[in-house]
Amino acid sequence: MDNYNNLLLMKKDTTTGFLTEEIGSYKINEHIEYIEKIFMADEGDKSFVYLTLTTDEIEEDWKFYGILDLYNEDVFSGKISDIEESTDVYNPAWILKIPYSDNFVMIESLLNEILKIHTSELERIIPLINKEDYTE
Repeated sequence: MDNYNNLLLMKKDTTTGFLTEEIGSYKINEHIEYIEKIFMADEGDKSFVYLTLTTDEIEEDWKFYGILDLYNEDVFSGKISDIEESTDVYNPAWILKIPYSDNFVMIESLLNEILKIHTSELERIIPLINKEDYTE
């Protein structure tokens, strides 16, 4: 098995911020390069996976703003609990909050489906970005 396609999910201690234990390893079929980071954290009696998705390297500011402007976060409706733009990274990125389940097959399938949706959304919007709309 190609180790590049394996994604390790670790549990994060919300008090210390440290990764404390391995939760599972998931096979990612395509586009693992769009995953910036992933961890699981407990919130009360529930657990959530926090998945940060990003893009290919963006060299022009106008493309950066165009991607953020045109990206439809609703494409993940019914799959995640919440989504927000990440502001502390170089390329456009989104943090997805996903309810965690002990069902390994379900989580692996969901992660692959989310990556497929993300990739499709990027392929849809990148050709639509008009430089003149984001430059003076």
